Amino acid sequence: MRFIDSNILAYAFYENENRERCINIVKEGGIIDSLCLIEAFNIIENETRKRDIAVEAIKSLMKINLEIVNVDSNVVFEALKKAEKYKKLKFLDLIHYIIALNYECKEILSYDKDFNDLEIKKTEP
Repeated sequence: MRFIDSNILAYAFYENENRERCINIVKEGGIIDSLCLIEAFNIIENETRKRDIAVEAIKSLMKINLEIVNVDSNVVFEALKKAEKYKKLKFLDLIHYIIALNYECKEILSYDKDFNDLEIKKTEP
C-alpha cells in the first residue's frame, strides 16, 4: 500500500507541470487521511482562486479508489509521542507519516522533501 500526500492530490486538479502524473497516481488509489483532504482543498482554492473548484475536487476524491483514514485522538497522541524523534517533520506531516506507518505503507508519494530519509521510502513522481 502507498500513502498519497496532499500535494499529489491537489496537483491533480489545477494546471501545473505535474498534473498528468498526479491524476494517474490518484486514479490508481492508495491511502490518504482526512487532513490530506483539508490541505488539498486549501492548495486548490489558493492556486485557482475558486472555491467551487476546490469543493468539486474534494468531492471527487471522496468518491474514488482512495482509502480515507480519519485522524482521531489516538493518532494525534501517537504523533505527539514521536514529535521529538521526527523534528524535521511539520506536525501535519508527522500525522501523515504516523498513518503511513500504522497502515504499513511501502512508500509515500509526495513532492515534500521533508519525507526524505525516513523509514518509509518517499517517491517523487
